[in-house]
Amino acid sequence: MQPMTELSGLWRFQADPVGEGERLGWHRPDHEDRLWRETEVPVAFDAILPELVSYEGPAWFRKPLVIDADPATIDLMLRFDSCNTRATVYVNGERAGETADGFLPFEVPLNGRVHRGVNVVAVCVDNARRVEDVPGRLRGWRPFGGILRRVWLGCRPRVHLGPIASRCEADGRFDVRVSWAGDGSPSSICLTITDPDGQAVHQQQHTLVGAAASNPYVFQGQVVGVRCWSPEQPVLYTVVIRLVAGTELDEVTVPVGFRTVAVDGCRLMLNGRQVRLAGFNRHEDSPDTGMVRDPAMARRDLEHMKALGANFVRLAHYPHDPETLDLCDRLGLLVMAEIPLYWLGRPEEDAACIAAKAAVARRQLTRMIERDRNHPSVIFWSVSNETEEHRPEVAAVNDALVRLARELDPSRLAVHVGYHWFDHPAYEADEVVCVNAYPGTHGRLKTEGAEYDVVVSTGWWKTQLEILHQRYPDKPVLVTEFGYVAWPGVMGSALGEDAQAAAIEAEWRGMEAPYVCGRTLWCYADHPWPEEPFLNYVTRSPYGIVTRDRRDKVAVTVVRRLFGAAMPVPASPTPDNLPVSLVRPHLRDIPDFPLPAGFAMRVMTVHDAGLWEDVWRDAEPFVKIEPGLFLREFGTDIPAIARRCFLIVDSKGCAAGTISAWYSRDYYGADAGRIHWVAVRPAFQGKGLAKAALSFALRRMADWHQSAWLATSTGRVGAIKLYLDFGFVPDLRADGAREAWRTFKTRCSHPALNSIT
Repeated sequence: MQPMTELSGLWRFQADPVGEGERLGWHRPDHEDRLWRETEVPVAFDAILPELVSYEGPAWFRKPLVIDADPATIDLMLRFDSCNTRATVYVNGERAGETADGFLPFEVPLNGRVHRGVNVVAVCVDNARRVEDVPGRLRGWRPFGGILRRVWLGCRPRVHLGPIASRCEADGRFDVRVSWAGDGSPSSICLTITDPDGQAVHQQQHTLVGAAASNPYVFQGQVVGVRCWSPEQPVLYTVVIRLVAGTELDEVTVPVGFRTVAVDGCRLMLNGRQVRLAGFNRHEDSPDTGMVRDPAMARRDLEHMKALGANFVRLAHYPHDPETLDLCDRLGLLVMAEIPLYWLGRPEEDAACIAAKAAVARRQLTRMIERDRNHPSVIFWSVSNETEEHRPEVAAVNDALVRLARELDPSRLAVHVGYHWFDHPAYEADEVVCVNAYPGTHGRLKTEGAEYDVVVSTGWWKTQLEILHQRYPDKPVLVTEFGYVAWPGVMGSALGEDAQAAAIEAEWRGMEAPYVCGRTLWCYADHPWPEEPFLNYVTRSPYGIVTRDRRDKVAVTVVRRLFGAAMPVPASPTPDNLPVSLVRPHLRDIPDFPLPAGFAMRVMTVHDAGLWEDVWRDAEPFVKIEPGLFLREFGTDIPAIARRCFLIVDSKGCAAGTISAWYSRDYYGADAGRIHWVAVRPAFQGKGLAKAALSFALRRMADWHQSAWLATSTGRVGAIKLYLDFGFVPDLRADGAREAWRTFKTRCSHPALNSIT
């Protein structure tokens, strides 16, 4: 395959709420679109205009497409990695392709439709929910519409390789299925496998003549001394396929991992050893981009999961961006991949509708497996979530899809995820029994909070799982969803962070049985919901152990312990740079330092988040300032930002520094103010801005608090001297604090340190 060109940059956009675009000629190349809105693609409708938040319906994108080469000599196509949910593509006014599979890629052939020079591509994307679609009208996530993943212009030789299907086992055996297409016949096909160091460990060549020119062709063989892929050692090899056809050459490179997944009675086996799964469900959602691909956020999420001790992630409830699977391959996270057949069989769906959706699900399952089957991280194909299995026709759909997945790819485990398993279990075809349940959430909310004891949830799981095991004694059970709601910042309530932490631990204990092969929390992060009656019409699912902007909730500490992960070690700790805290026992007698002439304090709003981060990147010598840090620190209380966060500005209004007079509601059991962040750009240091800002913030804080504290590190000698001059004293209560301050005392002399021995 020749390199593809990403069609990034600006597109034109216009919403079409009454569906009149085609009648008005929006697809025609001569349509005047100069008054349409500009936008970057990929993008969700919601991000283009505030009025389009939660918009469901059609909208149009247009872009000129310049073709430099002669289209008659090459094979051109457009590839869309994902349009949500339906999309119709027009090229130079002609309908050229369409899709109804929102989370999967599709291609549009361009040959015969384009000419050298400027062409016009128009795409109508429609995310209106339809009962006959997969997903249908009902779902547990907000149906973001738009071109959600990347768009490519592809150029390939007339004879080119098709999808590659590899199976690589832990003993080094492999088979690689190769197909080709196009106008002509190849003369030979070559396979090379290289190890992680780039050294060739296996090579084959096959001449395609006569009866031997079978399409597809399957390479088979064995790599001696192979290193297996696992969560502990995610070793990746590379398969290179070269197709020779006269003077033409096509080449495809596929990363693979040698590993074997199987079931042995009630045990889940990886590479011949029992493995127990601990992990998270994750939606493809970012606070910055919504459902649009955000590879940086995906990496941070998956790395955090690994740091908490997870070895498994369920990519709920639809095929995720391929880069997310690449990350799982490299990081060592086992994956359940799933199609969005969600809540099938609800009362609005009759038998004919169910049959129609089943046909769509078969297509999507086949396409997902074709796209993702080379990823060693994927060990489960999931064909549905929480369907109405008491209806025989629904149970039959699950059964048929599971069998289809196993037929298409026998190297992985085929499952569906059930919610009615405790009254209508239907897992005859499944290799692993996958179950969801929320006894804590539903039990406590139904009993109005305080009357519910989380121990009840422990007993519920123990009892129901044992009954299920008796029904399927030779199959492992995987808990694919359990969890509890928590509104960020709420404590002492049925929806409090402390209640979530207690419920997770109680339910975890109820799943401790030898036939339970894994436990998967719902979910990693809060995410947008459609507006539904559950929890009083809140529009953000509060089940995450982190908030949507990735701030930890209390449950993170519990999950780390349950998953068996060690506490993270601070980056590059040295005796000269250790974390410490200081406390000001009272907020009286605050030194008064006015700002120098030409400078002023300006209150911040949430819209200053990027400016705040820029000041910190300029001023901070120790810590990397990641995008989104401001909201992770202060986003729990947006209204308080205007009261407690400030910018130091010069006479032109340029930000020279920043300080916050934040708060801690439970600092060693007391309410206290917190000088959370203080920074001055290097160009403005030495002017007394830090002293003036600290004086200002403490005086503001004195209106609300009796005491204050701050956290810093012993490498910041100048800052600590300033804090000590302002009446702060070392806080010696934390483990290791006295030793850290003793070391600091050898580098800095101050009366406030004299009592430290």
